[in-house]
Amino acid sequence: MLALRTLLLSLVLVVLAAPGAHARPAPQTVVQDDALFLHGTEQEIRAGLEQAREVGIERVRLTAGWSVIAPQPAREKVPEGDLSDPASYPRDHWYNLDRAVRLTVAAGLRPMIDIAFWAPRWAIRGQAGDTTRLRTEIDPGEYARFAQAVARRYAGGYVPANPPASPPAASPSRPDATLLDGLLGRSRSQPLAQVPTLPPPALPAVDLFTIWNEPNHPGFLLPQWRREGGRYVPSSPHLYRAMVRASYPAIKRGAPASRVLIGGTASMGSSTPGKSGVTPLLFLREFACVDKRLLPLRTRECADFQPIPGDGWAHHPYSLQTLPDALPKDIDKLPVAATPRLVSTLRRLTGRGRLAPANKTVYMTEYGYETSPPDPQAPFSPQQQGRLLGWAEYLATRDPAVVMWPQFQLRDRPGDPAGPRMRPYGDWQTGLLYADGTPKPAFQEYGAPAFARCRRSHNPRWIEIWSRMRGPQVAATAQIEIRVLARGAATANVGWRPVITYPRPRRGGASATQTVVGTPGAAITRFIPWRPRTTVRVRWSDGERRQRTSAALTTGRCPAAARPRTAAARRR
Repeated sequence: MLALRTLLLSLVLVVLAAPGAHARPAPQTVVQDDALFLHGTEQEIRAGLEQAREVGIERVRLTAGWSVIAPQPAREKVPEGDLSDPASYPRDHWYNLDRAVRLTVAAGLRPMIDIAFWAPRWAIRGQAGDTTRLRTEIDPGEYARFAQAVARRYAGGYVPANPPASPPAASPSRPDATLLDGLLGRSRSQPLAQVPTLPPPALPAVDLFTIWNEPNHPGFLLPQWRREGGRYVPSSPHLYRAMVRASYPAIKRGAPASRVLIGGTASMGSSTPGKSGVTPLLFLREFACVDKRLLPLRTRECADFQPIPGDGWAHHPYSLQTLPDALPKDIDKLPVAATPRLVSTLRRLTGRGRLAPANKTVYMTEYGYETSPPDPQAPFSPQQQGRLLGWAEYLATRDPAVVMWPQFQLRDRPGDPAGPRMRPYGDWQTGLLYADGTPKPAFQEYGAPAFARCRRSHNPRWIEIWSRMRGPQVAATAQIEIRVLARGAATANVGWRPVITYPRPRRGGASATQTVVGTPGAAITRFIPWRPRTTVRVRWSDGERRQRTSAALTTGRCPAAARPRTAAARRR
């Protein structure tokens, strides 16, 4: 009789639905994989875009490589012509980017473009002996003209007068294009897509641009430091500020309806001045011309400071070698666990008028975890990847200031030797798919990121469970399930079964086994009482009969919160 009553109660609770989602819109999800979407074959690109849609990704981040698209990039003299006009650039130099933008929009996804690395020789100083990856003291005015050309081309409605007839060929006069095609491009045994000879329709609109990529990283901008009075002081923040001031209005002239992100900062950097890159929080302060207390700097570079424009701050909160909740000793480094520090600093800087108000909005535009296999240097396995990605997303997106969450890459790079630990240009194995297209476990789990943790500050102890379903355009339903291992058996279990959850870490309130999410893609946070050896997962479904299941999450040990020693302390 007791068993029958329990079964009836479970059936009733399954029908009930408890509201558990945040009312705010879900962060957009963006993927970047230039090797695939810029350098793959058309067939590979179409397949990759379909796979991205399958896991609920909404945007594709693409690089408009200045040194790849520029005319005569190896010359020292600036080419003649109006370089703010996209028609002044060789038509075949646009081929890869045009194709990626068209195919992305045709697949129902939205492109965003980084107007980025590297520079043509005629737009830099120094690096006289180098032929590739030129990035020293970039001329802000020349960069602004290129940025305007990109914006004009993808403002919506632009019809190329002479569309590219074929993919660009390797050429000694375009060293970066040849380098990237060799590193990232299709194998020569793969057929090249044929482009129609008739003029194509107008290029689609791109509504989101980013000014440069990781300006605090020596692989993308130099010099990072300069010597002054026997010590090293940051140089790259001031170089980048000049680039932003010149290019932001130029992009707005080219594409008035677009949003323009600034920053794109790398998460790390060197704690030793003069070595490697500038740490991102130090970079941000110098960029805004403030000291550690956020008071104005009176240095030569900041003498004529004016508020810095921008429609949002982009950041890459990588924590490649550590768990997502690990915080470095240097507080100026900003891995994903330090997102509150970034958000707080941006709010204070915008509040003090150092940055335009929109820059308090944060766009995370790169993140991922490499796996071993295939990369023998990676500290995490493919089985851990999905859980780590969900954990990182939970940490980053709790603050409503964060409006975008990324995945870098879709596919692993094939067969390249593993690079050094702090590699500026090495190969990456952060994909949701192996290089041959075989899914990693994270591919299926990515559509329903989830995280669970013990809340030991409460007695009795509770498990907090967070999750969201990517991609639905209608309401979705989440059902949290538990699997409890049998005592004395490491593998035996009683199977997955729904569990009653609560909106707060206490009994009472809207308890149910299912939670309806009315805002598409919004997250839920629910609680269940903690018990030893418990594994949880979240099963999602929506009104269009799509289903997604999160990674299985085990909370591990959960020591009880310390109890006060005296009755008076307990009353307090």
